Amino acid sequence: MKKIFKAHPLMIFGFLKPTLIILFLPVIKGVVQYFTERNFEGVIGFFIFVLCAILSIAVLRWRSYTLICNERDRVVTIKYGILFKRVAKIDIARLSSVQTTQNPIDYLCRAVTFKINTEAGVHNRTDFEFKLSLKNSKEVSVLLYGKGEPKAVKYSVLKVAILAATTSSAFTGMLVAVPLINRAGNLLGIGLSEMLLNEINSLSGRIETYFPPVVNTVSLIVLGAYFVSFVYSFFKYINFKLFLEKDKLEVRSGLIVRTRTSFRKSAINNIKVEQTLLMQLLRRYALKVSVGGYGDAKSESEVIIPLGANKEIKDKLTKYFPFFVPDEKGIRPARNYLTQSRYLFLPAIYFLVAIALSIWLVVFFEDLTRFILFLTFIACSLVLGYAYMGLFQYKHSKLSFGDNIFARSNKGFRTYELYCPKENIGEIRIIRFLPDMWYKTCRVRVLVRSERADNIRVRHLDYQSVKAQIYKCFNIE
Repeated sequence: MKKIFKAHPLMIFGFLKPTLIILFLPVIKGVVQYFTERNFEGVIGFFIFVLCAILSIAVLRWRSYTLICNERDRVVTIKYGILFKRVAKIDIARLSSVQTTQNPIDYLCRAVTFKINTEAGVHNRTDFEFKLSLKNSKEVSVLLYGKGEPKAVKYSVLKVAILAATTSSAFTGMLVAVPLINRAGNLLGIGLSEMLLNEINSLSGRIETYFPPVVNTVSLIVLGAYFVSFVYSFFKYINFKLFLEKDKLEVRSGLIVRTRTSFRKSAINNIKVEQTLLMQLLRRYALKVSVGGYGDAKSESEVIIPLGANKEIKDKLTKYFPFFVPDEKGIRPARNYLTQSRYLFLPAIYFLVAIALSIWLVVFFEDLTRFILFLTFIACSLVLGYAYMGLFQYKHSKLSFGDNIFARSNKGFRTYELYCPKENIGEIRIIRFLPDMWYKTCRVRVLVRSERADNIRVRHLDYQSVKAQIYKCFNIE
């Protein structure tokens, strides 16, 4: 039995956005005509003609979108295109994820944005994206994944707030806030960003500290950006619920923009347990899964547990994911002073460079002494954090091979544990530099099979032990 679904009319506005720039043509024509002939004769008609043409094309593109679900053959067909008709047929068993998002406008119009992904497709782009009515969206989801009666695992507002606080960054806040401020300023016709900067400068001038006012300004901007990032993350993950079923799992979250993502269990490549520095202080972890071809983000990871204790996470998901059990036996860095010093070698070099550079700058730029001391303090704090992560690798990094692959290490200022079935490993790289050859060690990078999936690096492992374990695991003679 075939069921046919048409796209929601709200999709027309999505098609209008990228083509509205064409409307600048009659505007430019009107400006030129006014300065040359001092009239707008014919411009308004031209503007209306262009607008109608754009609107007509958008309507035709909307009408061309058709989604067909064949329950008997278990195939979903997507048809679209005006002059060039395109037809995509996807085996439902090959779908990696189905995601629906609903913003306030969608909510008022009873529509959702429906996204279908497979492991194929263009990098950093959803395979198929269109608007459906809320009723049709629910029916399509049932046809693709079945109705099911999953048990919901809910997470409190406090846990979501801690997750937002521990994962937010000033850089992310700037990426979110700056475009919004600029757009708001353009709509209002005022220099909103300049006004905010002047207010921050005025406030920083009234704060008396040892450091110069420019430091206060930078600090206020960084704190403001971090707050924006926190609010963004909080509203993104609030109302977080996890639904576990036999063959799939589903994640729902969001307040202003509501997101619902369903993953086929077999499409999950690996599990990653991560910790930020603040999470380490709280002894809490976040858990993510990597799904091939998922979404339009830079990575394929999706949070399924925002925050939890290690035992709590393992108790909930060990039975659901059989490979989510680390092998107690594994290869670790040697426990001696030489290995420890190798982990701390680069932090020591960076620390000495920062101190030497600050002394040189103070000598030649004496008037900027307080500002240079502030920068030195920031640089030394980052180096100390880097050294701490080096010590973490020395004490806790590990790599084990078997039916399942387990690796523990860190990237930047975050610690990671990667769990992956052996068949999902795409590549294992053994890297050796001159010091590694001298000390008979190596660095191992484990890459999961999908192009954007996770990878992890473990350093200073015994070379012969790594070779022997890999040969045994993959039956290499």
